[in-house]
Amino acid sequence: MPRRQSSTPLEQAVLVRHLVSWWLYLLLAAFCWLGLRAIAQWALPSSRIGDGSATLLHSFALVGQVLLPLALLCAGVADLFNRVSWRRRLDRLRQERAADSLLEQLSWQEMRDLIELTLETEGYEPVIGPISGSDLLLQRQEQKVLLVTEHWRDPVLEPAQLERAVDRADRVDAEGVILVCGGRIGAPARAAARRRGIRLIDRGLMLQWLSQSETTAGRQPD
Repeated sequence: MPRRQSSTPLEQAVLVRHLVSWWLYLLLAAFCWLGLRAIAQWALPSSRIGDGSATLLHSFALVGQVLLPLALLCAGVADLFNRVSWRRRLDRLRQERAADSLLEQLSWQEMRDLIELTLETEGYEPVIGPISGSDLLLQRQEQKVLLVTEHWRDPVLEPAQLERAVDRADRVDAEGVILVCGGRIGAPARAAARRRGIRLIDRGLMLQWLSQSETTAGRQPD
């Protein structure tokens, strides 16, 4: 069995954050209830004969045996909830980092296969026909769209690139455009895409699809 790798700085910070374990809160609550209950019973006889100190101690123990354990129980439950939430967040961050690294290693063909397979779940099917360059013509029912993937490695998507994609779609009688870009898509490009009815597949969406494909593959039996 391979040895577990050392904790990351983020994991160490989470562990340091919880100096008291949740189960210790519950144990302290039980001890406090038993201890204060015993004190209340011990001070009860003296309190009945008018001893002021015993009466005060008895009253404090009666109130404390309810409030103090309750506060410790709430702290324990809150700590357990925080631990579970932080662990889920760590797992999500690991998955995002793994997907981001894997996306950088994908070839153009692997990237297009990923997008094509995902679009197939939405009802799109490739259309056999002469499409130049890296474009792929897809069809869903009676609608044809042009999948443009040549900009997936571009650092920035420019509005002019969207216009050229629309022109190529018009030449093959496609009614819409799906354009892939793994770089930055600024506000002008997004506005131009909305204006021309272009569907953008950005880096965030590709990471989401890649994470889902990895999860699905991990659940499949060998």
